[in-house]
Amino acid sequence: MYRDSYMKNGCLFVCCSFACVNKRNMPSFSQEINVDLNSNESEMVRGVKDGEAVTTEAPGPGARARAERRLAYELRDFLGPERPPGPEGAPGPEGALGSRAPSLSQLPYIDDLEEGAGAAGGEERGPSRATEEVLNNAACRLRRWRAASRKLRRSSGAEAAGARREAPADLLTLAPPPPAATAPPSPGCLITPSLAEQNSIEYFGSSPECCLDSVSAESRAPAPPPGPRYKLALEGSLRVCCFQHTRSVVDKILTARFLRRWETHALCLLEDRIVSKTPSGLMERPLFYSCMQEVFCIVRWDTAGKFCLRIVMPNGSLILQANDAYTRDQWYHSIIWRRNMLRYKNYLTDCEKRDKDAVMNQLKKMVDFVLTTPLQDESVTRAPMQILTDLLADRQDSVDWDEWAEEATSVAAPLLAERHAGGELCALLARLCRRRGAPLCRRRGGPLPALAPPVRRVLTRNVDFARAPNARRLVRDYISALSAHSSGVSLIRRFVEVAHGGQATCPHPRAAPNLAAVALAALDDHYRESPKPHQCTDRENDVLCFADILEYMCEYEDWLVIVSGVLQPVPVCAGAMRCPRVARRLAGVLRAISEDSRCPVHTCLVPAPAARLNPPCWLKATAPSDPQLALPHQKLCRLWGDMIGSLLNCCLKRKSFLQSMSKQLPDFLVVALTEHPAALESLCLMLEWEVASGEQTQLEIIATLQGTDLGQKYFTDLCDRQQHLTRLQSEGGPKQLALPLRATDADVAALLEGGALGSLECLSLAFTGVTSDCAQHLIKLPGLRYLNLWATQFGDRGLHLIADHLPQLQVLNLCETPVTDDGIEALVSLASLKQLNLNSTKLTAAAYDTLRERLPLLEDFDIRYTEAW
Repeated sequence: MYRDSYMKNGCLFVCCSFACVNKRNMPSFSQEINVDLNSNESEMVRGVKDGEAVTTEAPGPGARARAERRLAYELRDFLGPERPPGPEGAPGPEGALGSRAPSLSQLPYIDDLEEGAGAAGGEERGPSRATEEVLNNAACRLRRWRAASRKLRRSSGAEAAGARREAPADLLTLAPPPPAATAPPSPGCLITPSLAEQNSIEYFGSSPECCLDSVSAESRAPAPPPGPRYKLALEGSLRVCCFQHTRSVVDKILTARFLRRWETHALCLLEDRIVSKTPSGLMERPLFYSCMQEVFCIVRWDTAGKFCLRIVMPNGSLILQANDAYTRDQWYHSIIWRRNMLRYKNYLTDCEKRDKDAVMNQLKKMVDFVLTTPLQDESVTRAPMQILTDLLADRQDSVDWDEWAEEATSVAAPLLAERHAGGELCALLARLCRRRGAPLCRRRGGPLPALAPPVRRVLTRNVDFARAPNARRLVRDYISALSAHSSGVSLIRRFVEVAHGGQATCPHPRAAPNLAAVALAALDDHYRESPKPHQCTDRENDVLCFADILEYMCEYEDWLVIVSGVLQPVPVCAGAMRCPRVARRLAGVLRAISEDSRCPVHTCLVPAPAARLNPPCWLKATAPSDPQLALPHQKLCRLWGDMIGSLLNCCLKRKSFLQSMSKQLPDFLVVALTEHPAALESLCLMLEWEVASGEQTQLEIIATLQGTDLGQKYFTDLCDRQQHLTRLQSEGGPKQLALPLRATDADVAALLEGGALGSLECLSLAFTGVTSDCAQHLIKLPGLRYLNLWATQFGDRGLHLIADHLPQLQVLNLCETPVTDDGIEALVSLASLKQLNLNSTKLTAAAYDTLRERLPLLEDFDIRYTEAW
């Protein structure tokens, strides 16, 4: 090697002559690969051998392309290939670096190579287009790797970039470059946990083979990269600089201290191109996505802090400069999104003449791209689902639509789990469920497992089925296809189980109302026009699964409250209740409701304020005297008596309730003849509280009680209570009485057993341990005018009894008691009430206004430390 220099126009020129090195030789362990694609030094390979530096430059017109290709091969081999290269160092079918350095393949890039395209093989002929694209892709990735190397060296206090070069080991031990954006993400744009990361088959298994507890890693959806999330950029003001040169010249210009003329443009991202609102200068013509060869971010090349994008076009490059890294990355991901979605849309929506495997391959690429993009926007969610909808809708008239739709749905299952399906797509998926659940297709194993994610999403996310009838139809057809399987009964139970979840409380508040609405709508659609009398047919087998769903939902305590709320008033049509098989399942639902001890659950059995006339409530629908539920007489009487018993034993053992049920006295008499305890107790209370008016009615009740052995026992106890009540209410006894602090409900009962208390007007139970259970004894005091319950556990249930039986009460102290608006509003029936203390209770302003309006004699009231204060 020799060197010569001379002066010309004040500049020093140095000429070097280099010895050629065979381009096929691979670097030894002592060689140093200097990768700097931001300058023309990427064409150089410096060898260190025996302490002597040898620098090689490839002469000739094709030197640059051969040097870049050789550089990619050498770095590929240094990284340690997973499989040997092709003949004479040619890259494998996936490019020079794509399969060997996964960390370098983070840049979203659609490979435009056709299958079978190979690399250039000789020195005499230039590289082919396929090889050039592969090398350009590798060069882009190496540039980002180089930028991360410089950033790490600057942060560690080393020399400035360009002052020294890294060894191969230093370059390859660097971590992958972090996301370029440095702006913190907003709290509202963080991605929620992916539904696709969960086991979709576990949620809605369609066959015994699908009810596995685990899935393979290949079936899981790819997760988006960590970092901030972006909205899809539609328009913005950016600075533009254009270079009509080759890549190497552009790289050299970028490393200089000056750039060419910059222009500020208001750019708009359209579906197929980028345009400027002021089309002039560098942006006089639009930039079409189909003409873009590469799009990537450029790191800062000087201390000015410029954040730029580079768009490589066939005739040069375009540089877009943003104000900060977050805006730059937003535009970068938005351009990548528009570019790729345009390609997928053009390919997938015109696939009638394409091979099915190729179409499914592109569909899978689209799904992976959509799930890994950091963009979060309504259009980002809507665009891929519309492409999938068009893909399924274009071939729905073809003979092989079922096979085509099944495979497309299976490929798009991760996308369906993450994105909301629109009405048209739900209709197509519902059609696929119906086709698989048809009698001729039941051998195929029920619904497609890939349909489980969209069904689950509809159940857990849908707010109003009235505005989404196709979504409700999808869930309904999916359940019908499940029941059509040979093990449909167990699958329906499993379906309800996994819809609820493995926790004690379902994490999705909308799942139970939506599921109950689907079941009730299916029953109503099938039995609405059923003839009288009812005739059971085989067609009912397809709809009985929805009655089973209601029964299975009652097995969960949190869902039982929701089901009871949906069933008030009765939402089932008369035709469904005339079916014995449906009636048997509804009886199981009513039995579960009546056996629950919570008042919000079993109170759905009584008439609702806005009840329908036919039937108004379940007590009317199951009345033994005129039943609308097709059950045997004995089972019907038992069910009706159990419902009455649960109401009387909890919150409705009140005079007003029995008065409202006086029209159903024949039902009480019929059930009492079967010796049901609840009916016998109700008849006794009607006599004791004088609910049954008229001598003839009272004689009928007494005759019914004396008609059975158990009824005779209840009647005897009633007579004893009446005799004791007569003695208790006789004249005599103290007028004022106060119980000690340790008094309980049992002490109140013992007090009333002592003797006559007919003259008692004032009773103080303040600071005692009494509860609402003592109310059944307090209502036996006819002369009581003053009642002090300060700091007791007297609640709403006791207030209801007092409001029904002590209309003469004038002073009531409820300070520091756990009463709420439900019990306080019942006090409006105490027309004689003059003084009321509700200090430190849960009184609200609305309840207070009701009391003031309905109690005109109320003069003194205390509402301090309440919401109404």
